[in-house]
Amino acid sequence: MLVRALLIVGLAAAASSGAFAQAAPAAVPSCDPPGTMELQVTLRPQKTGMWCWAASGQMVMEYLGKSVEQCIQANHRLHRSDCCNSPTPDECVSGGWPEFERYGFQFKRTNGTPLTWNQLRSQLAAKKAGEPCSFTPFAFSWRWIGNGGHMMVATGYTTTPDGKNYVHVNDPWEPNIGATRTILYEVYDQLPGDHTHWDDFYDIR
Repeated sequence: MLVRALLIVGLAAAASSGAFAQAAPAAVPSCDPPGTMELQVTLRPQKTGMWCWAASGQMVMEYLGKSVEQCIQANHRLHRSDCCNSPTPDECVSGGWPEFERYGFQFKRTNGTPLTWNQLRSQLAAKKAGEPCSFTPFAFSWRWIGNGGHMMVATGYTTTPDGKNYVHVNDPWEPNIGATRTILYEVYDQLPGDHTHWDDFYDIR
């Protein structure tokens, strides 16, 4: 106890004599997203009825500089080697989640919840010097009421003069067609009788 008391006294004396300099906390930069943003993300339709997850992964990774074909993702996820065959084997036509980590990316994932509107804007806003805006698309998913789900890619957002918030989306459905859509933020979140929110994959680096 004596040693501990002497140590505390010594630290207090050192602090009072200026031996420990205390730097002021650095200001944490904040993201200041513009009112409207849309990233140029190439639409990649899903190549089977179940590969929305692979198409979404392909779109995001391609935007970040690494394109991974959907059939390659299916091969890896399903531990197969024939998913790039034509026609696609039935055993390859399966749902799943993108495996960003397999291809060298880090990411965060929600659990049954959407990003807030502010989080969504910060994800998609263009980087400015000293600001932590992400400037990256992200993959989000819906769980259908009843069974199954669907994954898409958020590519931008808009707030209209009347205060409505919209999300720009690359939708890989239908197979080999796909679509670009603009949906209300509330629909991105959920739509009673149609879907609830599943998982989002964001902060992908």
